[in-house]
Amino acid sequence: MFAKIALVGLAFLRLILSIVFAVLALYLASSILGRLTKELDEWAEISKGNIAVAIYMAGIFISVATIVAPGISGLFVTWDLLAIVMGFIQLVIALALAMAMQYIALSVFGKLTKEMDEWGELKKGNIAVGIAMAAIVIAVAAVVVRGVETLISAVFA
Repeated sequence: MFAKIALVGLAFLRLILSIVFAVLALYLASSILGRLTKELDEWAEISKGNIAVAIYMAGIFISVATIVAPGISGLFVTWDLLAIVMGFIQLVIALALAMAMQYIALSVFGKLTKEMDEWGELKKGNIAVGIAMAAIVIAVAAVVVRGVETLISAVFA
């Protein structure tokens, strides 16, 4: 009985730690994105009620979560400190790759749509542009997530 209670306690602790790491990853993604998109202050626009920017940011968060989720879930498979540190390093690499993939995808999209200023349209509250940009980063995440997993596994094998 005690062993079962201990296992439930450990599972709960893993859940809490996973939530903390997930929120930390999303916060870091938001901070990095803010530095990369100097022409748009995402949180200022959201605080003004800009739905287009909120949709775009939702897409960013979904895509980051898609790419880093495998790293977070695998982070606490064991309680060995070295394994946890290695898992954290893998999570940081996955986050960096997620941000790079989003930046590349949005840059390519911007080059393909030279006639449109996406950031300006987001600032104006163009919901269609917000949905399109969110869809782009979510689609890229869905396509590259297995590649990121494989790359990280190969580096740490």
